[in-house]
Amino acid sequence: MIVRSAAAGGFVRANPTFLAQVGFTAEELAERPLIEWIVREDREALQGAMERCADESRVRHLTKEGVPFPLELRIRRQGEETFVLGRCTKRAAETAFEGSRVEANVQSTLHRIAEIVEAANPGYKCSILLVADGRFVKGAGPSLPEDYNNAMDGFTVGPTAGSCGTAIYWNAPVIVEDIQNDPLWVPFAELAEKAGVAACWSYPFTTQSGRVLGALALYSPEPRTPTAAQLRALRTAAQMTGLAVERGRAEEELRIANEIKDRFMANMSHEIRTPLNALIGITDSLPEFETGLPAEEIRLLRESGEQLLELFAGVIELTEGQDRQEPGDVMDLHATCQSVCKPLEVQARAKGLDFECRFSTKVPRWVCLDGWSFERALRLLTHNAVKFTDRGKVAVLLDVEGNELHVCISDTGCGIDLGRLSELREPFVQGDLSTTKRYAGFGLGLALSDLCMRALGGEMEFHANEPSGTMVTFRLPVQLAAAPEEIESETAGAKGSSKGLPVLVVEDNRLNSRVIESMLLRSGYGCEVTVNGEEALQAVRENDYACVLMDCQMPVMDGYQATREIRSLEAGTGGRIPIIAVTANALAGDRERCLEVGMDDYLKKPVRREELLVALEEYAGKPNAVS
Repeated sequence: MIVRSAAAGGFVRANPTFLAQVGFTAEELAERPLIEWIVREDREALQGAMERCADESRVRHLTKEGVPFPLELRIRRQGEETFVLGRCTKRAAETAFEGSRVEANVQSTLHRIAEIVEAANPGYKCSILLVADGRFVKGAGPSLPEDYNNAMDGFTVGPTAGSCGTAIYWNAPVIVEDIQNDPLWVPFAELAEKAGVAACWSYPFTTQSGRVLGALALYSPEPRTPTAAQLRALRTAAQMTGLAVERGRAEEELRIANEIKDRFMANMSHEIRTPLNALIGITDSLPEFETGLPAEEIRLLRESGEQLLELFAGVIELTEGQDRQEPGDVMDLHATCQSVCKPLEVQARAKGLDFECRFSTKVPRWVCLDGWSFERALRLLTHNAVKFTDRGKVAVLLDVEGNELHVCISDTGCGIDLGRLSELREPFVQGDLSTTKRYAGFGLGLALSDLCMRALGGEMEFHANEPSGTMVTFRLPVQLAAAPEEIESETAGAKGSSKGLPVLVVEDNRLNSRVIESMLLRSGYGCEVTVNGEEALQAVRENDYACVLMDCQMPVMDGYQATREIRSLEAGTGGRIPIIAVTANALAGDRERCLEVGMDDYLKKPVRREELLVALEEYAGKPNAVS
């Protein structure tokens, strides 16, 4: 948003978001009146809107790269002054800024091309003009006066519009040997003389399919006919410019499309996980009450929720993982494995299975590894082992040989058809395709595991476990890493005993807060509930808590900012309240973001009661009494 005093021409205020979008500082904007920042074709509309104090008007403001940026104006008169409020609607701002980023990147490339052409032709000047909606769009002209470049911007392309406009219109090279005596240049002759150019040779450039994108021009300081060599070089430079513009726009548009996709997936993940948290949390609790519902129906209700979550999470992670090309960072290998295995151990023991997660003495704690891919591969494969085992044991064993980490996950379940392994590793292919299949699922686990293995640079092998079951092993190249400096001090403060103190639940969804509150009360913990980060911050100022269960996406103040504020309050006091994220933000990087702002752990919705209690016992101690 930008506010100006139109009558005085003075700048009043621009917020940081607007400054970032247009690329100017507030001081730069204040040097010129508003109308000079508006695209020439829109200035008359602005003047008319100011005269009638229009309640709504639309114009285009120029960015630092000369790219039009759409503004919605509201104009008010106070005394003798007229004030203009300019802002973008959310969707217009996104679309315009995405377009401006594309053109800004393209123009940076064009500027470099023009410099190269000028370096190859000493004494000459190069100009590159793009075309959009039948008008020139300023591209690059590093040695030409700014007035000259600005005059071309927005001018209509036509059959006799200078060298470049004519070349673009007819998609043919146009050679003007003497600007001052050529009819094509009548509208621009005076401007050319001031710029010190006397001849202009223009060549259009196109996409590979032949659509004209613009024209490249070489200017001579005196009237001159180009040589055959100069024309060949000009044609080659124009062809290369066309390729650069087409590829630059395509790459930037693909990047923007991926950003839009990521935002959509993040929102969908959050919105679906939130009601699933309530559904699975309530069905977890039903067996403890006299509801009159048959136990089998309760089990089916819970399994339906779990299947929906499995399908949804699998599709999200499959889509998300295909785009990951991130280097590994420092991770606590022991803590990561424990956080993956603890909730799965709870599930295994509920089925009557033995469960073991063991490290050899050679396994280091701190390693450099892609934590996202490792955590998901371990979770997917261990989850499969628990899922397909009805009696016996599931074991997760870790060892190190040389520079390789070896992980072995074994079970005594129904086994896997080794002859169909290549088929089973495809998405949505299941081991049992019959209409009487025993195990529910969607056939995503092995496909996702393979995706993670490729990101980790590892290999995964399957073997039959004797006398029954499956053994899957994977080997990963691993590098030792030093522990982060702040770990020891933070850990010491995070895990003190806090028996008797309540747990603070920060959750804006009323249904979810009731589910979590019920879990805590039935497990012996006292609790208080706040609905946003601002309320949580005030509660922490006034009371002591054993732990904070922090949602991340909330109105007024989100969980990230609330955590920063709480850590700021604690600075210098020696105290540190454990903060555990309980959030529907469950995509790549969400866990890391929570830890970076100062949270101690991360639970993604839907959160199971057993998983929540394990985390609370670790950070807040056991409750005084369990009901």
